[in-house]
Amino acid sequence: MQEIKPNRACYIKLGSEGGWEKECLENQTIRFGYNEISHEDCVARRWNHVEKQLQKIRNDKGAIRRDLNQIKEFYEAGTDVLWVTFHGNSLRWCFSNPEVTKLGDGSRFRKVIDQWRSTDVKDNKLSTDRLRGSLLSMQGYRGTICKVKEFEYLVNKINGKTPPRIEEAQAAYKTLVDNIESLIRGLHWKDFELLVDLIFRGAGWKRIGKLGGPQKTIDLELLSPVTNEKISVQVKSKAGRQDYLDYKDRFAEMAGYARFFFAVHTPEDSLENYSMESGAETEEIRYLGPREVAKLCVDYGLAEWVMHKAE
Repeated sequence: MQEIKPNRACYIKLGSEGGWEKECLENQTIRFGYNEISHEDCVARRWNHVEKQLQKIRNDKGAIRRDLNQIKEFYEAGTDVLWVTFHGNSLRWCFSNPEVTKLGDGSRFRKVIDQWRSTDVKDNKLSTDRLRGSLLSMQGYRGTICKVKEFEYLVNKINGKTPPRIEEAQAAYKTLVDNIESLIRGLHWKDFELLVDLIFRGAGWKRIGKLGGPQKTIDLELLSPVTNEKISVQVKSKAGRQDYLDYKDRFAEMAGYARFFFAVHTPEDSLENYSMESGAETEEIRYLGPREVAKLCVDYGLAEWVMHKAE
């Protein structure tokens, strides 16, 4: 998909409390209220007439001005205006045809060009948890239409462009993970076992029983204090593909666990290669090699612990 090049962007609230969101997204439309305002006057751009109509239902001059600007925006916006809204924990965006049609209930709509989209031009999901708070704050706008102040950020996000300062931070993060991975590979495997325990405990899991122990299949048995889910973690000093497959078979016979993790300090090439194949991991079982553990160390603030152990 080609990059978008809008002239400006507008946020639109699709109905009171999002009441029209599902309908608009399914029918590929943008819907607008102000039923009491003459559609004919709006189409003819007789804005002085529209202002007089607003004066009959509004007492505040500021509110009249804001309403008039929103109505004008809906009727006058060209095909180069980017429209955005939020639905289902994601940003939705589109462009629309300029023609405005009046519905039987007095509301109006514009047909979307192509479709409403929830992904960027590179097909990455535009989830709200990956968007800047200043952009998300538009959801609290009390009116219907407002100009997007974070225009450049929004367009870059939809075009899948990463700002230089973010690229620099990502490069620094990768370098740190690379270095921590190298240090982890040099740790004694017992320190590696302790590190895996610290990662899960840092993530909020509560260990049940002793670390290690006589059980053949479980090294760590952990419980979530919030959901009461129980997980099992096997930590190995060295393992290959067949060890992993054998462990998956044993997991299938174990009841009462939500998920299983197979952490290996020194994986053989056969396991490293297999872990990258489709189907190697499932929702129930996940492989944790030195690279995956290094990322978790950085994410959970254990990089310094690894550096001290490696000294």
